[in-house]
Amino acid sequence: MVGGGTGGHVYPAIAIAEAIQDKILDSQILFIGSEGGIEEKIVAEARFSLATIKARGMLRKISYKAISSPFLAVVGFFDSLRVLKIFNPDIIVATGGFVSLPVVIAAFYLKVPVILHEGNAIPGLSTRICKWFASCITIAFESQRKYFRWRKVYCIGGPVRREITKAIKGIAIQNMGLRQNQKIVLVLGGSQGARSLNKIMIDVLPDLAKLNIQIIHVCGERDYSWVKEGVKAEQTFYHLFPYMHNIWDGLAACDLVVSRAGATVISEIIARQLPSILIPFPFSAEKHQDLNANILKEAGASVVIKDDDLNKALLLREIDRILNDRELYAGMRAAAATLGKPDAAYEFVNIIANLLGIDLYAYKRRKRARKQP
Repeated sequence: MVGGGTGGHVYPAIAIAEAIQDKILDSQILFIGSEGGIEEKIVAEARFSLATIKARGMLRKISYKAISSPFLAVVGFFDSLRVLKIFNPDIIVATGGFVSLPVVIAAFYLKVPVILHEGNAIPGLSTRICKWFASCITIAFESQRKYFRWRKVYCIGGPVRREITKAIKGIAIQNMGLRQNQKIVLVLGGSQGARSLNKIMIDVLPDLAKLNIQIIHVCGERDYSWVKEGVKAEQTFYHLFPYMHNIWDGLAACDLVVSRAGATVISEIIARQLPSILIPFPFSAEKHQDLNANILKEAGASVVIKDDDLNKALLLREIDRILNDRELYAGMRAAAATLGKPDAAYEFVNIIANLLGIDLYAYKRRKRARKQP
């Protein structure tokens, strides 16, 4: 499994790895990530093995790091060759990010088949290069097919971790110490936080208190200290977290999500069939978060607010409107349900099995036999 740089590349890989463990007995899984990358922490928490290579994203601004990136990619290629020769994999699963490129090229050199997954509405630079070395490609939405012409493409949806779909609302509310008789809004800024959204949340809190709702605000570790200081007086309806390891409880408990528009969070939102207010990150590469958000907006599952247009009056009005208009709320949930594919990770495993000639039914028979006394 290879993918890194952001949680948006790592979490789908973890979802697929968990599904592999569920469906293919005796599977051995190794993650490859970049030295010092966010994947070192996330993969360890998921209890998978990780090997690291030297890799760095291509920077747009001229600097020492930008100039040295291509040379680092060459080093990463030889690091990848070393890791792959030792582990000797049957297949490579790449979920994007700069760390994927040297590994995929090394896999092609060693004649190891590669399955590439792209969750964003528009593929990044790494994915555009990697697609030429892949045996097949999986995508989250049909609109992505145009970027992968002449390749074997499967539209499976965005893989999400099994806890996301299995979490139960009532139990999640209890786990988080929330009240059952009030609507709950989950505010997410991504793994790094969202500065503009965090600032608005501080300003709008007194007005949100009047709506008789509860707020779960995951502000990101970078912004946690000043957000906590900005809130000042403790609010019983407001729950602030720097990071939420049990994000499945937050998603299961809530009635509405306010978030950036990364591929992973969008997959999780629609897998839970939740209405959303999306504020795309304005500096995302090639505006891919805007394109992600527009897919949900056009389906009627989300309200999209541009970062430049975000203010407390607008955010308050949209939260109030969605939660209190039953017809609108039901329509947004139904639209999210049409987009969501909660079994995407298992569909991915079926593709792996077909590519490698694995009979999953035989594995199921063996699994049942093992359980017998």
